[in-house]
Amino acid sequence: MKDSQKPDHVSLGNMVSRLREGRYVIPDFQRDFEWEPWDINELMRSIFRDYYIGSLLLWKGKNENFEALSCEPIYAFKGGDARTDIVLDGQQRLTAMHYAFMAPNKPAPKRHNRFLYFIRVDLFMDEVHDEAFVYDWTRRGSNLLDNRTRQFEEHMFPLAVVGSDDNWALPNWAQGYEKHWRAAATERDGPEAETAERHAENATRFGEHLHDITQQYQISYIELDRDLELAKVCDIFTQINSRGVRLDIFDLLNALLRPKGLRLRQQLWQKAAPRLEFVEARRMNVYVLQVVSILLQAYCSPKYLYYLIPGSRRQVRGPDGILRPDILIADSTEFEKLWHQAVNAFNGVNSF
Repeated sequence: MKDSQKPDHVSLGNMVSRLREGRYVIPDFQRDFEWEPWDINELMRSIFRDYYIGSLLLWKGKNENFEALSCEPIYAFKGGDARTDIVLDGQQRLTAMHYAFMAPNKPAPKRHNRFLYFIRVDLFMDEVHDEAFVYDWTRRGSNLLDNRTRQFEEHMFPLAVVGSDDNWALPNWAQGYEKHWRAAATERDGPEAETAERHAENATRFGEHLHDITQQYQISYIELDRDLELAKVCDIFTQINSRGVRLDIFDLLNALLRPKGLRLRQQLWQKAAPRLEFVEARRMNVYVLQVVSILLQAYCSPKYLYYLIPGSRRQVRGPDGILRPDILIADSTEFEKLWHQAVNAFNGVNSF
């Protein structure tokens, strides 16, 4: 039987090169690029923290297939015709990478402005990852992109450096950042000199991290054979989009809590659901978790809900500026108590 599927992987650096060359094209039946600017930012955070971002499904292309599917370049791509692969699954992720790393002079989808993406090096090296990844749509961001000295002074690493076609762009930026703060350390005194020296040391470690991520971070993909029948490929795409059900945060937490002896969906939510029927909301189960999160840490976005898992550690900066580990919920008993408090709070609102 012919080998019609080829699993493989590619480093981030090589993926960026392929995106720059325009190897990936989007078939007409795919939806448009829909990610919001913060979705792109979250993907960048995942990549640079060495998290798995899922596998891609590609179809090795040839001219008759490119034409049959009316393939178009990735959003905001400007370049020659170097297409090699049709993207069946992974368009949003690939386009997000292209937009963040290439920094095309084009507004983000449904926006009037161009968005630029940066890493705050000082925060990243202090492991304040929730605040280290930032984006800018103002003139300030555009000016910052063109001013290397300001980048160093404000610790703002432009992700566009990763997308540069200059092989020395990454090491040159890290070396320039280190040189800037080494010089500052010699010009300043006392605590200011110590801070500058710490930034210089961070520069070396950040440069090493950039090298490791671009060379060793692997993006997995499956590539379908170019001679596979068009009808079969379209059927594969249809099956992916009709049967694949994306897990939401409640499903993920349900899975993560089971080893802790907690049955979030089968027990806690089943008992709570009848009491909350007065609210017409599909995501009521998530809202209960968000109330627990607000009570404990004043934040309720999905990335903070993972800290509700008993025993999970987070980094908290104290008044002295030092990061220390902190556990929000010690054990399963405490989790259940907080869950019931949140459910009762909703019922208390309903009583007015």
